Amino acid sequence: MEVSRIFRDEAVLDINYIPRILLHRGGEMRFLRRVFSYLLTAPGEMSQRVIITGGVGVGKTALAQRFGLDIEEEAKRLGRAVRYLHLNCREARGSLFFLLRKAVRTLKPEFPERGYSIEDLLEALLTLLDERGLHLLLCLDDVEPLIEAEPDALYLLTRVQEERLERPRRLSLIVIAKSLEAFRPLDQSTLSTLQRNIISLSPYTRGQLLDIIKSRATMAFREDAITDEALELISELAAEEGGDARYAIDLLWRAGKYAEAEGSRRVLPRHVRGASTTLYRGLRAEELQSLSLHEKLLLIAIARCFRESAKAYASTGEVEEAYRLVCEEFGEKPRGHTQLWKYLRRLRSLEVVSISLEATRGRTHRIALRVPAGALEGEVKRLIER
Repeated sequence: MEVSRIFRDEAVLDINYIPRILLHRGGEMRFLRRVFSYLLTAPGEMSQRVIITGGVGVGKTALAQRFGLDIEEEAKRLGRAVRYLHLNCREARGSLFFLLRKAVRTLKPEFPERGYSIEDLLEALLTLLDERGLHLLLCLDDVEPLIEAEPDALYLLTRVQEERLERPRRLSLIVIAKSLEAFRPLDQSTLSTLQRNIISLSPYTRGQLLDIIKSRATMAFREDAITDEALELISELAAEEGGDARYAIDLLWRAGKYAEAEGSRRVLPRHVRGASTTLYRGLRAEELQSLSLHEKLLLIAIARCFRESAKAYASTGEVEEAYRLVCEEFGEKPRGHTQLWKYLRRLRSLEVVSISLEATRGRTHRIALRVPAGALEGEVKRLIER
């Protein structure tokens, strides 16, 4: 395998990489430490809930995960039984059942997948925590689909321990959403319980973004493999895109790839400009990555329906035919119509496509694409290849 002349370690530019220190989020880390300090001093004596809000790319997930890793590590040194578990509600299709089953099976992999209700799973989770003397800090990321599908889910999770007054408190929560508006459907009782501790993350400034990508570039690139001018341009472009650090980091990686493909020994501003033309901010890599293989194949099919067409909509029949061709190309057996409709509903929830009834053609549905077709196809193919 040829050694890259540009990259030292591409992994630090992956969307799942959590740096040891989160730049410009120290105050929020200290707040979490104060709220959950009992996990280190007296786990089981109480529980807490924290809401983290903020726009795209402001570090909500990274903040929660970094804190979770740190609190687990410190608790272990102190001989405290604390576990952090990060679950994504969008990946769980907004299902409390799926979330609880994942939590239980994380603690006990041999736990049966079927035959249990939500109440059974919740009881099983608390029983497991009791048996192991464990306190679970559960993070529910992208909570909006859960609230939309099951408004009572958070009530159940916040109040489940009220019937266990004589037993240790075993469950604390971190809930992540884009804004507090997501919690409006909840009843007042649940709101009052949740909204005691709120962290609202502001977009990163241009200077903060420059600090972040300089730090990542030092780890990711070989010495002198990227110019200061390229880093400054990335921070400027990311600031214009709403202070989105993930956009900045992805642009940093793509610019490196452009330079590498050109045979250049350094990443220059022209590589950044070239990379920026292929990166559409509406395509959230972490959301696309959470899709199943056939959901990704369906997205490629939808993109191809619009890639060389001026039309605004495609019929479900056209999309299904394109999907069958894509499956053949990738050596996959196509799924049936009913399953495809489930996939389409999932894609609609990501705001990548919209679906409506064709007024003049009975119950035929028409599909519109909300993002550039070429950018979408390229991004999904890249994720499949990686």
